[in-house]
Amino acid sequence: MNLKFKTYLVFSFLMLSNFVFAQYDLNIYQGGQPFFNSYNDLKTGKTEQKQISVQLRSFYGTTFPKRWKLTVRLLDDFSAGNYKVPAEMATLSTNKHGGNFNELALSVVGRDLPLSKFQENVIIESTTPLTQDKVYTLSFDLTMRGGEHLLTIPNDTYRSTYEFSLYDTSSGRDELLTRKTSPLGAARFQIEYVGNQGDQLAELRNGANEFIFNFDSGSDIAKGKTISIKNALYVRSYQGHQVLVKTADNNMYNLTMSNSLPVSILKLKATLNNFEGANASDSRDVQVFGPISLSSQEQVLASFPRWSRSMSYNLELSIPPNQKELQQASGKYETFLYFVIVPN
Repeated sequence: MNLKFKTYLVFSFLMLSNFVFAQYDLNIYQGGQPFFNSYNDLKTGKTEQKQISVQLRSFYGTTFPKRWKLTVRLLDDFSAGNYKVPAEMATLSTNKHGGNFNELALSVVGRDLPLSKFQENVIIESTTPLTQDKVYTLSFDLTMRGGEHLLTIPNDTYRSTYEFSLYDTSSGRDELLTRKTSPLGAARFQIEYVGNQGDQLAELRNGANEFIFNFDSGSDIAKGKTISIKNALYVRSYQGHQVLVKTADNNMYNLTMSNSLPVSILKLKATLNNFEGANASDSRDVQVFGPISLSSQEQVLASFPRWSRSMSYNLELSIPPNQKELQQASGKYETFLYFVIVPN
């Protein structure tokens, strides 16, 4: 008897839950995708207008809430094969050209709303009850931020999936009305950059993935320090190219983030170590620039105008004598250094 009684309660609950959800309809339609085909696109990012659209409707006989909100999240990071781009590198914005936004009183409007796979974010909140049985279309622009996360992955289409949730907020509490996921992979962008094609490589060798300066005394600061690594940067490119260098930030921070040093105190110099090409004499056309004061802005470290099999560079990183910024510094400071190959 007890078992039958519990089964009856569970069954009734499920029936009630399905009935509530069926009062509201939420459909999702995908548009195009941001398309990256230049180095500038990969650096600065790109937007696809009306990349995703949501249609809302309350069925006849169902009164729509006086106050409601729509949230969005991604189910996972963008991925293609073993490569991933964090969900947080994408944002959604409302697109008010067309659709039904002009019919709504909005208290929250998403502009460059960062996406997340961990939490729902409110993309719109409204105090306009929707007319029964009328379909409302709301469209959103997808923006992918540019930067190293796009410059270090191969050509492909990177995909994730949206999840939209509709809530009644009239009582001051969030009551879920309905939730819907988009078609799998609807959140997506494509990279088709010529610089990614062919057998190309930029690789740090012989311990050049880490430069450690130890300043133990005032004498060290007065003298400065230099670290030189031979055959440190190996480059393989099927066409004329430039090697660019930049830091992750204009400052290096200590572990507690309480103090910083400008990366410009670091000077980088490269010299040609080895060249393999159609003719050994072509090595005369390799141009090396520097010493370079490091910066978060890209700078040309080296260039070559045509095809070569490969080449390698010696790297020298130094902190000149008597840098006043070091006088009061203490602790460990670090930054990341990026080397990027781009076609001429």
